[in-house]
Order: sequence, then structure tokens, then C-alpha cells
Amino acid sequence: MASQAQGVRERTGLTASQAGRAAWTVSDDVRVAGPRAVGLFLAVAWNSRVPLLVWRMPGLPWLLDRVYESIARNRHRLPGQTPWCIEHPDACEPPPPA
Repeated sequence: MASQAQGVRERTGLTASQAGRAAWTVSDDVRVAGPRAVGLFLAVAWNSRVPLLVWRMPGLPWLLDRVYESIARNRHRLPGQTPWCIEHPDACEPPPPA
């Protein structure tokens, strides 16, 4: 879910800053961010432990963290879809007052 959607941050307990810095996977007993969140999401979506195995390989978690950080820092330069709030203006939190 987009973190800008109404009530998402309140339900997940994430701040706007946390949600803006990384992708998150949140459940009742798990809160992970960044590449680990992506791996956990894929493991659940695919009903497979394979995406989680990379975290047991020496050096690979460090590498994935660096790649994720680089992509996160430069995501504004990457091609992508229309931002969530432009496509769904009625579902988004109102902007903070100036």
C-alpha cells in the first residue's frame, strides 16, 4: 500500500520520514525495511523461502543494502509510474499546511 494513502501510516506505526526512506513490510509481529522488506514481501507473495535465502549468503546482505540505498537515493531519476497521489487524489492524506 502507498504510505500516502489515508490511515496507512497510523495503522503501521510508521512516520512519514520512515515511509519516505524505504519500502516496508509490516505485520502484527514483523517490521522490516529496505531490501529485507522486499525479500519478505516476495517470499510471502510467491509462497517460497527462496527470496529469504540470500540473507544467509556471506556478503550478499551487505551488497543488497548498498544497492538498495543507491536506488533509494536516485529513485527520482528513474522512470516509473505516476505517483500514487496523482492517480488517487481522494485516497491520499492532505498535504501538511505550509
